Amino acid sequence: ASCSALERMLEISNEEWDAIELVTKWLKHFRDATTQMSSTKQPMLSQTHAIFRGLQEHLRTALRELPNNAPPRIRDGLVAAHEKLADYYSKYDLSPYYLWAA
Repeated sequence: ASCSALERMLEISNEEWDAIELVTKWLKHFRDATTQMSSTKQPMLSQTHAIFRGLQEHLRTALRELPNNAPPRIRDGLVAAHEKLADYYSKYDLSPYYLWAA
């Protein structure tokens, strides 16, 4: 009886699977961006600006398309990620290195 109770506690609901699927799609964009920025075959500083903007746009779209019944922590995570990118973007935009690379 103890084992089946534990199994029920650990069982993932359909809503949780839906959330996992959403987050997995979003993380793929971050993996792709990381791969692009980690490239050593070409200078990337000038492309970082476009990559940040692309990620921000992706997050805005994800927020707009987020189902109304999505857990609040999912929406909060997207907003926090967008704010963090905006912070990096503004720091990057103020950097003199971007002017030199462009």
